[in-house]
Amino acid sequence: MDQPARGEGVRDDDAPAKHTSAEHVRGGHAVTPSPDDRPRDKQLGELADRIVRVARRIEAHRFQDPLITPVSPLEALFLRYVDDHPGTSPGVLARDLMVRSSNASAGLRSLERKGLITRSADRDDARVTRLFVTDDARRATARVRVEWAHLLNELLPPSANVAEALHVLELLDDAPAERAS
Repeated sequence: MDQPARGEGVRDDDAPAKHTSAEHVRGGHAVTPSPDDRPRDKQLGELADRIVRVARRIEAHRFQDPLITPVSPLEALFLRYVDDHPGTSPGVLARDLMVRSSNASAGLRSLERKGLITRSADRDDARVTRLFVTDDARRATARVRVEWAHLLNELLPPSANVAEALHVLELLDDAPAERAS
Protein backbone atom coordinates (compact mmCIF):
# COMPACT_ATOMS: atom_id res chain seq x y z
CA MET A 1 0.00 0.00 0.00
CA ASP A 2 1.33 3.46 -0.87
CA GLN A 3 2.09 5.75 2.03
CA PRO A 4 0.10 8.98 2.23
CA ALA A 5 1.87 12.07 0.91
CA ARG A 6 3.32 14.42 3.47
CA GLY A 7 0.54 16.43 5.08
CA GLU A 8 -2.15 13.90 4.21
CA GLY A 9 -3.89 11.96 6.93
CA VAL A 10 -4.76 8.31 6.80
CA ARG A 11 -8.44 7.75 6.22
CA ASP A 12 -10.39 4.71 7.32
CA ASP A 13 -10.74 3.64 3.71
CA ASP A 14 -6.90 3.61 3.38
CA ALA A 15 -6.60 0.92 6.02
CA PRO A 16 -6.52 -2.77 5.09
CA ALA A 17 -10.00 -4.22 4.79
CA LYS A 18 -11.37 -5.74 7.96
CA HIS A 19 -14.74 -7.37 7.75
CA THR A 20 -17.05 -6.94 10.70
CA SER A 21 -20.09 -9.05 11.34
CA ALA A 22 -22.22 -6.23 9.90
CA GLU A 23 -20.33 -6.26 6.59
CA HIS A 24 -21.12 -8.62 3.80
CA VAL A 25 -18.59 -9.92 1.31
CA ARG A 26 -19.80 -10.01 -2.24
CA GLY A 27 -17.47 -10.87 -5.11
CA GLY A 28 -14.40 -10.65 -2.85
CA HIS A 29 -15.17 -7.04 -1.82
CA ALA A 30 -16.72 -5.80 1.39
CA VAL A 31 -20.09 -4.17 0.84
CA THR A 32 -20.70 -1.13 3.02
CA PRO A 33 -23.48 -1.91 5.47
CA SER A 34 -26.71 0.00 5.12
CA PRO A 35 -26.97 2.92 7.55
CA ASP A 36 -29.27 0.85 9.77
CA ASP A 37 -26.59 -1.82 10.23
CA ARG A 38 -23.92 0.55 11.56
CA PRO A 39 -23.45 0.97 15.31
CA ARG A 40 -25.35 3.90 16.86
CA ASP A 41 -22.19 5.88 17.64
CA LYS A 42 -21.10 5.65 13.99
CA GLN A 43 -24.58 6.71 12.83
CA LEU A 44 -24.59 9.68 15.22
CA GLY A 45 -21.15 10.80 14.09
CA GLU A 46 -22.27 10.58 10.47
CA LEU A 47 -25.48 12.46 11.33
CA ALA A 48 -23.52 15.35 12.88
CA ASP A 49 -21.20 15.50 9.88
CA ARG A 50 -24.12 15.52 7.45
CA ILE A 51 -25.95 18.23 9.43
CA VAL A 52 -22.91 20.50 9.18
CA ARG A 53 -22.47 19.87 5.46
CA VAL A 54 -26.15 20.38 4.65
CA ALA A 55 -26.28 23.54 6.80
CA ARG A 56 -23.36 24.99 4.85
CA ARG A 57 -25.08 24.14 1.59
CA ILE A 58 -28.29 25.85 2.72
CA GLU A 59 -26.41 28.91 4.03
CA ALA A 60 -24.59 29.20 0.68
CA HIS A 61 -27.93 29.48 -1.14
CA ARG A 62 -28.31 32.87 -2.80
CA PHE A 63 -31.81 34.18 -2.25
CA GLN A 64 -33.76 35.11 -5.36
CA ASP A 65 -36.40 37.18 -3.54
CA PRO A 66 -35.21 40.81 -3.37
CA LEU A 67 -37.39 41.41 -0.29
CA ILE A 68 -35.23 39.09 1.83
CA THR A 69 -32.84 41.10 3.99
CA PRO A 70 -29.45 39.36 4.02
CA VAL A 71 -28.13 38.47 7.47
CA SER A 72 -25.05 36.62 8.65
CA PRO A 73 -25.44 33.12 10.11
CA LEU A 74 -24.86 34.57 13.60
CA GLU A 75 -27.48 37.27 13.04
CA ALA A 76 -29.91 34.60 11.82
CA LEU A 77 -29.27 32.64 15.03
CA PHE A 78 -30.00 35.75 17.11
CA LEU A 79 -33.11 36.53 15.09
CA ARG A 80 -34.49 33.01 15.58
CA TYR A 81 -33.73 33.19 19.29
CA VAL A 82 -35.53 36.53 19.74
CA ASP A 83 -38.47 35.24 17.70
CA ASP A 84 -38.66 32.14 19.93
CA HIS A 85 -38.13 34.19 23.14
CA PRO A 86 -39.90 37.55 22.68
CA GLY A 87 -38.90 40.06 25.32
CA THR A 88 -35.58 38.40 26.08
CA SER A 89 -32.65 40.55 27.11
CA PRO A 90 -29.32 40.79 25.30
CA GLY A 91 -27.56 39.20 28.28
CA VAL A 92 -29.86 36.17 28.37
CA LEU A 93 -29.51 35.76 24.60
CA ALA A 94 -25.70 35.81 24.88
CA ARG A 95 -25.74 33.33 27.76
CA ASP A 96 -28.18 30.91 26.16
CA LEU A 97 -26.44 30.97 22.78
CA MET A 98 -23.01 30.80 24.42
CA VAL A 99 -21.60 33.87 22.66
CA ARG A 100 -19.62 36.76 24.09
CA SER A 101 -21.76 39.70 25.10
CA SER A 102 -19.72 41.96 22.80
CA ASN A 103 -20.52 39.70 19.82
CA ALA A 104 -24.17 39.60 20.81
CA SER A 105 -24.27 43.40 21.10
CA ALA A 106 -22.70 43.88 17.65
CA GLY A 107 -25.08 41.38 16.01
CA LEU A 108 -28.12 42.86 17.72
CA ARG A 109 -27.13 46.40 16.67
CA SER A 110 -26.83 45.18 13.08
CA LEU A 111 -30.27 43.52 13.23
CA GLU A 112 -31.72 46.70 14.67
CA ARG A 113 -30.17 48.83 11.88
CA LYS A 114 -31.69 46.42 9.34
CA GLY A 115 -35.12 46.91 10.93
CA LEU A 116 -35.43 43.26 12.02
CA ILE A 117 -35.51 43.71 15.80
CA THR A 118 -36.56 46.45 18.19
CA ARG A 119 -35.41 47.22 21.70
CA SER A 120 -37.57 48.58 24.45
CA ALA A 121 -37.09 49.30 28.12
CA ASP A 122 -38.58 46.83 30.57
CA ARG A 123 -41.81 48.15 32.14
CA ASP A 124 -40.66 47.33 35.67
CA ASP A 125 -36.95 48.14 35.37
CA ALA A 126 -35.91 50.72 32.76
CA ARG A 127 -32.29 49.53 33.04
CA VAL A 128 -33.26 46.24 31.35
CA THR A 129 -33.62 46.11 27.57
CA ARG A 130 -36.16 43.78 25.96
CA LEU A 131 -35.81 42.49 22.39
CA PHE A 132 -38.58 41.81 19.87
CA VAL A 133 -38.65 40.87 16.19
CA THR A 134 -40.37 43.25 13.80
CA ASP A 135 -43.15 42.51 11.34
CA ASP A 136 -40.55 42.99 8.57
CA ALA A 137 -38.47 40.22 10.16
CA ARG A 138 -41.48 37.89 10.27
CA ARG A 139 -42.25 38.55 6.60
CA ALA A 140 -38.59 38.04 5.62
CA THR A 141 -38.40 34.81 7.62
CA ALA A 142 -41.50 33.49 5.84
CA ARG A 143 -39.92 34.34 2.47
CA VAL A 144 -36.65 32.61 3.47
CA ARG A 145 -38.54 29.46 4.42
CA VAL A 146 -40.36 29.44 1.08
CA GLU A 147 -37.04 29.60 -0.79
CA TRP A 148 -35.47 26.94 1.45
CA ALA A 149 -38.48 24.67 0.93
CA HIS A 150 -38.09 25.06 -2.83
CA LEU A 151 -34.35 24.32 -2.59
CA LEU A 152 -34.82 21.17 -0.48
CA ASN A 153 -37.76 20.01 -2.59
CA GLU A 154 -35.46 20.03 -5.62
CA LEU A 155 -32.76 18.09 -3.76
CA LEU A 156 -34.88 15.40 -2.10
CA PRO A 157 -36.75 12.58 -3.79
CA PRO A 158 -40.53 12.56 -3.18
CA SER A 159 -40.12 9.35 -1.15
CA ALA A 160 -37.93 11.05 1.50
CA ASN A 161 -39.50 10.94 4.96
CA VAL A 162 -39.31 14.65 5.74
CA ALA A 163 -41.49 14.36 8.86
CA GLU A 164 -39.10 11.83 10.44
CA ALA A 165 -36.03 13.90 9.57
CA LEU A 166 -37.71 17.01 11.00
CA HIS A 167 -38.58 15.12 14.19
CA VAL A 168 -34.95 14.05 14.72
CA LEU A 169 -33.69 17.59 14.14
CA GLU A 170 -36.31 19.00 16.53
CA LEU A 171 -35.16 16.56 19.22
CA LEU A 172 -31.57 17.70 18.72
CA ASP A 173 -32.50 21.39 18.65
CA ASP A 174 -34.64 21.10 21.78
CA ALA A 175 -32.04 19.15 23.81
CA PRO A 176 -30.69 21.14 26.77
CA ALA A 177 -27.48 23.00 25.86
CA GLU A 178 -25.62 21.71 28.94
CA ARG A 179 -25.94 18.15 27.62
CA ALA A 180 -24.24 19.17 24.35
CA SER A 181 -21.14 20.67 25.94
